[in-house]
Amino acid sequence: MSARSDRVKVIEQAEKFVRGGRIKEAIAEYEKLTLTDPQDVGTLNIIGDLYIRLGLNDRGVHFFLKVAEEYERRGLYSQALAICKKIHKLNPDNADYALKLGDLYGQQGFVADAKNVYAAVAGRLAEARKTADAIAVYEKIIKLDREADDARKALAGLFRDVGNLEAAMEQMNEIADIRAEKGQFDAAVAVLNEALALRPGEGRTLISLVEVYKRQGQTGKAIEVLEKELGSAPDNVQLLNILGNIHFEAGEAKKAEEIFTRIVTGHPLNVNARIKLGRIQILKDKLDQAYELFEPLINNLVKKHRDEQAIGLLGLILESQKPHLPALERLALIYRSNKEVKKLEVVDRAILDELRKQGQKDRMIGVTSELLELRPDDAELARETRSLRQELRLPVEEVRDETPGLSDKDREAISDAMAQADLYLQQGLVRIARRLLENLRFRYPEDPQIQRKIAVLDEVRTHMDEDEIRRRVEKTSILEAQFKEKTAGKKAEGKKPDERKKTAGPFKEEVLEGEKVSTVDIFAETDIIPFVSSEPGQRTYHDLKALAAEELRWLAAARVRQLEGEASPLERALSGIVAEFRKELQTKAGAADAETHYQLGLAFMGQGLTGEAVEELTEAAKDKSLAIDSYSLISQCFRQKRNFGEAAKWLRTALAEAKAGTDQYYALVYELAEILEASDDREKAVTLFREIRNWNPGFRNVSARLESLEKAAAG
Repeated sequence: MSARSDRVKVIEQAEKFVRGGRIKEAIAEYEKLTLTDPQDVGTLNIIGDLYIRLGLNDRGVHFFLKVAEEYERRGLYSQALAICKKIHKLNPDNADYALKLGDLYGQQGFVADAKNVYAAVAGRLAEARKTADAIAVYEKIIKLDREADDARKALAGLFRDVGNLEAAMEQMNEIADIRAEKGQFDAAVAVLNEALALRPGEGRTLISLVEVYKRQGQTGKAIEVLEKELGSAPDNVQLLNILGNIHFEAGEAKKAEEIFTRIVTGHPLNVNARIKLGRIQILKDKLDQAYELFEPLINNLVKKHRDEQAIGLLGLILESQKPHLPALERLALIYRSNKEVKKLEVVDRAILDELRKQGQKDRMIGVTSELLELRPDDAELARETRSLRQELRLPVEEVRDETPGLSDKDREAISDAMAQADLYLQQGLVRIARRLLENLRFRYPEDPQIQRKIAVLDEVRTHMDEDEIRRRVEKTSILEAQFKEKTAGKKAEGKKPDERKKTAGPFKEEVLEGEKVSTVDIFAETDIIPFVSSEPGQRTYHDLKALAAEELRWLAAARVRQLEGEASPLERALSGIVAEFRKELQTKAGAADAETHYQLGLAFMGQGLTGEAVEELTEAAKDKSLAIDSYSLISQCFRQKRNFGEAAKWLRTALAEAKAGTDQYYALVYELAEILEASDDREKAVTLFREIRNWNPGFRNVSARLESLEKAAAG
């Protein structure tokens, strides 16, 4: 007899028992069917119903849960939801069953129903003094609905009761933010004052209260709150900035200037204060003081390749009624570095006009030289340049592109050195660029290209602190290495294989084979130190006579070596300095260098130097504030090399440092899931993606990724 006919007989017998009221015997028959097919949801459901008829609700629920789990496994969530409703109706006080129902409501998008179920459970848990469990359920509600006011109030109360004031304050601030967004300002103020009663002077709450008053148009109350707090914390820079901004926006320039000057005096690199104080100086027609305030910010923006913002700051000065030469020259430097020749020409002509008005004929020479490079066919400009040189009793020479009779090797040496100088110039390192060009001029004293370039540099003035110089030299050294690599590659292409073996590289053997070192500390002993003047418009410089004399001796020695053919400008520029400072790095490195190591790691990653990047980031990770980011980047390095085991290991190290449940934590979980997927460990990847989806279904594209993986597994 077939299994099918046996099954039919069992069903017929079970139904016969049911009709005869013999429920237990019917259940026994149906349970025979589940032995051969434990996923038979129809039979399991019938068994559950029969147990309910007998009054054995717990046994009935046991079978209903099996049905719900099977429906979920098959992705039939609507059917699973229906079964869970049945379970909840049978046992409404069971928290686990209710939470299961709430989760399914949420997954199906029935937010209101989910909130109602969760709220009932959370209320019962709170009454039973199961505070931690109640908090977890209320957090489910606000994850579904950010504006769930009652849930947030309940959470704040529970956190306050257990002494977690920080968490209570966070919920109260969220309530205030939501009310303010809806225009309910008085209600927002009431909540914030209640929060401040819990913890007076708490930063976020205080600032939120000020912002609400500002949005209400009650700036007087906002100022009152700030001044009261500053009375007990006079050096709170954040509050000082907000107070200064209020006065600035209200047109009270004098009060704003006093506040921002106070900030900049104590915190010279505070961005907001510098910009606002600079704008006030522009309004007062004090452009030199404004430029002095903006210059460190402009240097930093250029370093980060945010040239548009740097140009924007310069634009604030240049939009005033009169031209400002330092701002124009800085703008020209940006355009020159980016090789935006059309814009550079416009700015250079503006500089030339202003120099004409001021009668600074000696400075005009450098500008006209550059303009002639840009516009060699401009006859009027050529005549003006010739006239200026005659008037200043300078030799008048025919403008030539290069020294006559140069060999191809000489032309190539000049071209390489000029390109290298441009790399430094792009980072604002004018002094180093000039040194390279001076070295080049020792060998080619009559070359007009070199002379014109030096004349242009004579007009450039930059001021930056020691750390800024370190960072820029480090970045330039990477660019220089790329440049040399490309140049060497091009040269090698034009030679035969046997000739390449005989060709020496641009660096000496001991430099290439020595221990690896970054150039971050090359200029650690520089005498260039930033000075913040107490009087607007003045600058103070340190006495550099001794340094200048030493540099002249260095240049003289370099000239002798170069004339004897021992080294080319390209070979002796940065590589020689690196060799001199190689051993100093180990003695200088310490905790204070963590940010430097981190930035170097990023730079190496950008150049594909993953080994060096890992070394630097491992050092950076010793600083706890950089540890998580550093571990994550190290993981990315190994991932680029397709070493997924190491990549996962470093991510787990980062996860151990991250706070569970935070955005940062789940971002790391997402990265780990991607690595596991890439390494074909899809089962674990699915588990992690599900964890993320349960936390936030809208996070990145986790739902789509999970669906794709599940389909692939099913197929």
